[in-house]
Amino acid sequence: MSPRALTIALLASLAVNLFAIGAGVGVLVAGRLPGPARGQPVGPVALWRAGDTLPDPERQAYRDLLRRQSMEVRDEVRRSRQARREAFESLADEPVDAPAVRARLDEARRLEMQARGGVEGSLVNFAASLPPRERAELSRGLAEFAPGPRPGRFGMGRPGMGPLHGPPGGPDAP
Repeated sequence: MSPRALTIALLASLAVNLFAIGAGVGVLVAGRLPGPARGQPVGPVALWRAGDTLPDPERQAYRDLLRRQSMEVRDEVRRSRQARREAFESLADEPVDAPAVRARLDEARRLEMQARGGVEGSLVNFAASLPPRERAELSRGLAEFAPGPRPGRFGMGRPGMGPLHGPPGGPDAP
């Protein structure tokens, strides 16, 4: 093999190896980012799945409740999405009316929180009507699918470690 061909082969091999290493590091980093676990549902599917461990009659009642709530908040959710879309579209206007955009986003957020509050309130009432064992099962399911950091990720939930700053009572403790 000529020196030129050998040099080209080595450079090509180096490029492929760097790509493979970068892809591997990317997969490792992406697998450790906070957020839903791989394959874990989010949003409405997560709420639906939170009741999977309930006995059949309670699971059916839970899912019936979610269906009813979905129908009840549907219009608020649609209005919230429409308000958010209109607010962002209006950013292209000349001149931009920033206070009006913020007001429209505030309205979208209010509608969304109103809908969420209705659903969550119904979930609390439903859970309160369950026997202690089933209530504990639903509680675990709801907590498992709730958004946000989970124990064991980035030091959260490790014994002896605070959520952000190390051992309890350390220099950042209140």
